[in-house]
Amino acid sequence: MGVLAGTAPAAAQNRTPPAAADVVSAAVARARAERKAVLIEFGASWCTWCRNFEALVRSADAGAVLARHFVIVNLIVHEDEGKQALEHPGGNALMNEWGGATAGLPFYVFLGDTGRKVADSNAMPDGTNIGFPVTPEEVRAFLALIARSARMLSEAERDMLDRYLTRAAAPGA
Repeated sequence: MGVLAGTAPAAAQNRTPPAAADVVSAAVARARAERKAVLIEFGASWCTWCRNFEALVRSADAGAVLARHFVIVNLIVHEDEGKQALEHPGGNALMNEWGGATAGLPFYVFLGDTGRKVADSNAMPDGTNIGFPVTPEEVRAFLALIARSARMLSEAERDMLDRYLTRAAAPGA
């Protein structure tokens, strides 16, 4: 299964995380070599929805589907006072540049293997951020983004992602 590029928590690393631009450049190079797209999730340590998104991309079933089609990157941004050392330098600026200035977290961006932005999570019908998809409308918007960004996604893979998200949204899941 794909490992999140450059995403070990900074606290575990005991050092400043790498610059966001460097992490993205490495992910694009890997995506080009592996003929994949890049999925960048902007998140923070305090964000429960971000942890849910990370559980999705690390899960044995849905995460494996995503890893077949994407190089997955987690960039830490918007940390609370005293935790800014966890942030990837330049991550906030990159998030803003790609449309996430007012989006909330998690915010995610899809890049092609050339590094060009294909889509972002401001994909709800009203143009707002999906975040972690929970409602049926959010799940539909998320699956449409995945299908648009992962050109070779099969119907069976799409159904696997749908099942995972439906289970995750169920009370007591």
